[in-house]
Amino acid sequence: MAIVIGAATSASFMSACVISANWSYSPNVQRLYCIGEWVPQDANIYYRPTETMSLTIYSPGDSYSTAPSEGCEDAGEIQASITPVGCGAGLDGFSGAWQVNSYSFSKEDASMPGQESWSLTRWKNLTTASPPNTVEPDWVLRGISEGSSTGNAGIEFTGTTIETTTGSVSANSFGKADTLTTGVVESVGGGTDVSGETGQGSVSIPYTPLYIGS
Repeated sequence: MAIVIGAATSASFMSACVISANWSYSPNVQRLYCIGEWVPQDANIYYRPTETMSLTIYSPGDSYSTAPSEGCEDAGEIQASITPVGCGAGLDGFSGAWQVNSYSFSKEDASMPGQESWSLTRWKNLTTASPPNTVEPDWVLRGISEGSSTGNAGIEFTGTTIETTTGSVSANSFGKADTLTTGVVESVGGGTDVSGETGQGSVSIPYTPLYIGS
């Protein structure tokens, strides 16, 4: 276990002020058993590792295209890094290029800037050393992204959209109601920090790693 000191840690994502960061590595192990075995043979243990990072920043961030893949090539990436500083083991950070698999925007206080949350994943060129029998995808393709947002969430739509409404209130307090646009998303990032506005939005961005082999 390690203790991470936030004020000494560095994070780089676009040119934004990073508020919080989470990072992890998963080996995504698959063990193949044979009849008569309680423990699989080493040759029958395979890995499809991934690294993930989640960053929350003050708006506005940069724009990131979520256009779906049109051929056999990796989907567009974005640069991000975290270098943790603290006490104890396990303080290795991550850096390099990532794909964005979700985005959300929240601005609850009209007098303060909004916050953008970016969830990042990568299947290739990991910082963490890969174990034996690691299988890396040939390509990582992006599917069609969908989401909903108020007009200031930094979410750009393409094609036909529809409007929905959401609201909430409780006794002896103030509530709020929003009109949301829903549809296919072509880019995310750049939510407003304009005073006097609130807003929200979220987008899910699907990917398919392709394991073709030679």
